[in-house]
Amino acid sequence: MHILTNLREKHMRNLIITAAAVAAVATFASAPAGAAESWGPSRVGNQCFSPAMGGTGGRDLLFGSWGACPQPAAIATAPKSKKK
Repeated sequence: MHILTNLREKHMRNLIITAAAVAAVATFASAPAGAAESWGPSRVGNQCFSPAMGGTGGRDLLFGSWGACPQPAAIATAPKSKKK
């Protein structure tokens, strides 16, 4: 009976350790997703930061340039029709 209790406790301990490890890995894996936006401001006044494109086609957030922010496109409106 004592051996069976020890096996159950060992199994439960292993299950808890595994669940904690999976939760920790999931937390750390999702952390870099928002890292680019939290490194500093990408807009200061009317100047915006444009990250450089890396050699592999990805964005290199450590290098880039500051320049004028892109302006939103003008919205074209249709002329109002006259009712007779």
